[in-house]
Amino acid sequence: MFAKSKFQAMGLLAAVAVASFAAGATINRADAAPPTDWRERCSYSGMLKDRLDLSDAQRDSIRSLMRSHRPAMRALMAPFQPQVDSLRADMREQVRALLTPEQRMRYDSLLAREQQDRTRDSSAATAPGGF
Repeated sequence: MFAKSKFQAMGLLAAVAVASFAAGATINRADAAPPTDWRERCSYSGMLKDRLDLSDAQRDSIRSLMRSHRPAMRALMAPFQPQVDSLRADMREQVRALLTPEQRMRYDSLLAREQQDRTRDSSAATAPGGF
């Protein structure tokens, strides 16, 4: 029993660390020229490319490394996904409450596009030859 809750606590800590890192990387990138693809801008490999002046080959190798660990990370985070989804929904509603009606429409469009990207990326990862 204790080992399971310790494992869950470690998983939650890892999830919070990953989320914190992503948020911090996004905030600290104000001094860099933004890439055209927002997913690249927010990615770990994109941040390292900008901060460490990586070559494209190095960035691609890091992307590949991250992809190879993705199943293990997803398995580790799976028990916490319902709580993450709930918190994300609450935060989005709080953001929506701060926006004008026009901004809400654009925000909803952004969220829908983000969901489509996630669905597309998820189906590509499970397709034969996917990452």
